[in-house]
Amino acid sequence: MLLSGIVVNVYLAVVARALSPVEYATFGSFWALALVLGFGAFLPLEQELARRLPIPGDRRALLRAASGAAGVLTAIALVVLGGALPILYRALDDHVSVLLALVALSVVSAAQFLVRGTLIGTDRLVRHAAVMVLDSLIRLALAVGLFFVQGADAAAFCWALVLAIALAHVPQLPGAWRRAVAWSSPPSAWRVPGATVRGLVRDALPLLVGSACAQLLLNGLPVLVVAQAADGGETAAAGVFVAAFTLARAPLSMVVPLQSAVVPTLTRLIAAGRRREVLVLLVKGTAVLGALAAIGAPLAWWIGPRLVSLIFGDAYAIGGLDLAIIVLGVLAHVGLVVVTQVHVARGRHRDVALSWIAALLAAGVAFWLVPGAILGGEVAFAVGSAVGAGVSALILAASRRRPETRSET
Repeated sequence: MLLSGIVVNVYLAVVARALSPVEYATFGSFWALALVLGFGAFLPLEQELARRLPIPGDRRALLRAASGAAGVLTAIALVVLGGALPILYRALDDHVSVLLALVALSVVSAAQFLVRGTLIGTDRLVRHAAVMVLDSLIRLALAVGLFFVQGADAAAFCWALVLAIALAHVPQLPGAWRRAVAWSSPPSAWRVPGATVRGLVRDALPLLVGSACAQLLLNGLPVLVVAQAADGGETAAAGVFVAAFTLARAPLSMVVPLQSAVVPTLTRLIAAGRRREVLVLLVKGTAVLGALAAIGAPLAWWIGPRLVSLIFGDAYAIGGLDLAIIVLGVLAHVGLVVVTQVHVARGRHRDVALSWIAALLAAGVAFWLVPGAILGGEVAFAVGSAVGAGVSALILAASRRRPETRSET
């Protein structure tokens, strides 16, 4: 997973080197929207597969239901994409080809997250990590190839990203499902009835709300910044912000994909009545994040601007304060991601949705109050992530119910 995250950031640096800041603003918007559509629409399916597959039951029926649910989620993603077309078209600098790449990505992402959820739910984490490394290496290879092609624009890199995801994941699906059906999970007293498409979608809807809010917070803000900066003639500055934001949140490229991987373990701990162990892990994690914030923010202020220019080029210049705010937001976001996975493991999907809704609302208020699109985006991300983490922790502390790890369907 660490290797995958490193390769992805090298890939983004190659793209930034190949494109001008204005063109990179378009690609950065596509990259953010790709994460919104991918994780936002399909992460709930991955999480439900990760939670349900370790529980004895009819896995063949579960996988069939997951396939149908993936189709429903794809349709929802395309409808949302169509509804947001005016904003998206402006954020993508009126590139029709880039918009079509987003449509293709919505379809490809269904297979991507079906593979990921199946591998995680059957404890094949090494294989899951290997697929992610393969995906990132294909992205990098295609980007390097385009780097040497004269006239390659943002649209070419966007379509290459879609192709890389498809090549890395689609061929894995049949084998992952065959092994999932034959897999022998750890003994458990739980039993779940046969899954249905309707039941799986209904259970996933609160997670879908939370996932959509999460991606709007993490990846929607850069799109909003680019769109608003374009109105003020600051497209190049927005491109610099997107590049710096992408670099500063590099740890999230490892944490976010791993969030579903902790669900099976947390589910087993909570079901076995070992909630105290989960609480101790959360307290230790909070202490580590606090220490990282105390060290990371000053470092970002001091050497961050030089690091951004070194990686992306001299045209990408940003202030130390901007990077320090982004780093604080990234660490708060990590905390929010971790706490919400405890709610997923407990079967409290509505608590997940409430946490991310609170985060997105707080970010929206901050973006509205802070003057300037770029500073507003930085502060909004930090404030939203911190508020969401606090709300999620309060919900967890206030809950006295027995965890609802059994599915209703």
